Amino acid sequence: MSSPAAIVLAAGQGTRMRSRLPKVLHPVAGRPMIDHVLATLAAVNAGPVVVVTGHGGDAVEAALAAADDPPQTVRQEPQLGTADAVRVALPLVPDTTDQILVVMADVPLLPAAWLGALTDVQRETAAVIALLSATVPNPAGYGRIVRDLDGRLLAVVEEADADTATRAVDEVNAGTYCFDAAWLRANLGRVPLSPVGEHYLPDLVALAVADGREVRVVGATDPLLAQGINDRAQLAAAERLARRAIAQRHMGEGVTIVDPETTFIDADVVIGQDTRIEPWTILSGRTTIGEDAVIGPGSRVHDSQVGDRCRVWGSWIESAEVGADARVGPMSHLRPGSVVGPGTEIGNYAEVKNSRLGGRVRQHHFSYLGDAQVGDDVNIGAGTVTANYDGTTKHRTVIGDGAFIGVDTMLRAPVTVGPGAKTGAGSVVTRDVPAGKTVVGMPARPIEARRPRTEPPDA
Repeated sequence: MSSPAAIVLAAGQGTRMRSRLPKVLHPVAGRPMIDHVLATLAAVNAGPVVVVTGHGGDAVEAALAAADDPPQTVRQEPQLGTADAVRVALPLVPDTTDQILVVMADVPLLPAAWLGALTDVQRETAAVIALLSATVPNPAGYGRIVRDLDGRLLAVVEEADADTATRAVDEVNAGTYCFDAAWLRANLGRVPLSPVGEHYLPDLVALAVADGREVRVVGATDPLLAQGINDRAQLAAAERLARRAIAQRHMGEGVTIVDPETTFIDADVVIGQDTRIEPWTILSGRTTIGEDAVIGPGSRVHDSQVGDRCRVWGSWIESAEVGADARVGPMSHLRPGSVVGPGTEIGNYAEVKNSRLGGRVRQHHFSYLGDAQVGDDVNIGAGTVTANYDGTTKHRTVIGDGAFIGVDTMLRAPVTVGPGAKTGAGSVVTRDVPAGKTVVGMPARPIEARRPRTEPPDA
């Protein structure tokens, strides 16, 4: 059994979004809505996939080209309707293809099971068209499904062409189809020109019925998932539905989400078993959380990896890595390029940027480590700052294993503090500190060891 090809229609202008960004690139749960559609097609092994672009085509094509497995694209210019868009794409579909799925790029929540049902129905009944319908409380703006008295499909009538009785029909065309590929190629050119000068794909239904060919309808079990996104309100509604489904999936896999309504998890986030996500937490981008961790309340983790048994409390982590058994927060900030070793503790109002911290480091209080290399078992005293920027260039600070950095130490990079070395409170370190040495003062200087007395002091 061969896989169906797919044509994704993404050429529309999306004027109701009132946006400079092409509609299909607006994100839903952290992914552009067209990426959700492509992921659904991948789930049913559809291929090849051809995306028809138009308005904002440069931006859409650039976004698609950056994907791991980019689809083929073709530009529809000018935009003369959905049937014309399919006509533009057909030359890129192999002649050996038996089935062609046609989907809209602005329906990001479409379940893969529905596409599977369409392909099964089309194949098993030898229908030339199998289309998806939905029964909605407010059908305004949609093409209506028109049936005869026995319930057989007669046509899909666009709202602009519908009479009063037809407009009252609440079963609408969801804009998702599976075609017999040979029949589609032979009949697409028969689609008439509409009064507004466009060729509408749903007109193929009436042509097939008039020819006595079989057309089947598959009803959507949840009409909300079949709806396209045309404005910001519908975008927000789709976001809520997507995030609810994401939370349910994670909970089904053994993750505790204390309050799904106040927790925001993107589609690409991975969470390990027995991890607990507290309220008002945002997990976004390509974030991975290990097992038995606790994240939140009030934490934001973006494009980061957090290890097993970590605790991230009321803090921000961006493009960073946190090793197993680490503690972050409250009110900490790990900025891009930061790597925190296992068992390390980053505490109140501590900030780390583009730095690598070893295991069991203690940075408990308000302090800043930027462009630093910190070894294992290092204590970072409250108020410590790495002065990494000289006004022109960023410089590195290196702190060796077991070093003790006293409170309010200023480390003027580039500088190295050797293993086991110490700085006194308020030190300004401008030169390298040898291993095992203690420096104090401003600028910091080594403390010389006192020689033992050989005679009693003067009376």
